[in-house]
Amino acid sequence: MGRDTCSILFATDLSARCDRALDRAIDIARRRRCKLVVLHVIEAPSFADRFKAQGSREADFQAAERALLDIVGEVDVPMELVLETGNPVEVIQRTARNRQCDLIVTGVARDETLGRLLLGSTVEKLARESAFPILIVRKRPHRAYERIVAATDFSEGSRQALNAARAFFPEAQLTLVHACQALKAGPNAAEIEAALGQAERRANDFIARNLARAGAAGTKLVMEHGLPEDVLPAYVRRHPADLLAVGTHGLTGLLRTAIGSVAERLIHLTSCDVLVVRTVEH
Repeated sequence: MGRDTCSILFATDLSARCDRALDRAIDIARRRRCKLVVLHVIEAPSFADRFKAQGSREADFQAAERALLDIVGEVDVPMELVLETGNPVEVIQRTARNRQCDLIVTGVARDETLGRLLLGSTVEKLARESAFPILIVRKRPHRAYERIVAATDFSEGSRQALNAARAFFPEAQLTLVHACQALKAGPNAAEIEAALGQAERRANDFIARNLARAGAAGTKLVMEHGLPEDVLPAYVRRHPADLLAVGTHGLTGLLRTAIGSVAERLIHLTSCDVLVVRTVEH
């Protein structure tokens, strides 16, 4: 994740909802002193669309290019605009790889009738398949990320999510939150206390192994009994955070092998942006 070689990829569908994600991507590129790659993917035409006139497809391409330029405007960071046709998830990943990007930034959809946030199929597939960290932006960026909550189950997946959050946003205050759910149904107070004590020992070992070299001063550890999709949103409501960092694999199956209901609840129920890091097997 070197600042001198890596870029940031902002993937946009040209809708107004992407403004917040664009602003965040520009801010991150500015702070990291790196290039911003702005990508819009025109989905490959269907079988019926192949019979349309070539001029019509070219006109659509030109219209998308004008819209992309209009949305981005003038920015104070090095920037490259990319417009391609194909499968959005495949093109986004290929572009990130070819442009040496180490972070993909995107926005979320909004159901205007219910006022709720929706992931959308492209974001869901990216979070499931992408080898690159995905930053899902939902709030307008008024400042750099200052308070990050990192979900942890002390696994390799949560370690990689923690490292990504620290690498991208080194100045932010970090809180590790562990949802202790490895208990039988209906545990009594003594069982909960014993389980939390065991988790605390694992947490201290996890912090010593992963934060000691970089300095763990100021890192806070929080452990609560319950499921991740219940504990994490509740914690963020009580202690507002700018960003929630989660890994897609772990001992607790935090996001399981697909993004699933846990991640959707985390994104819908928390008031902050989410950094999704897919575990890379070594």
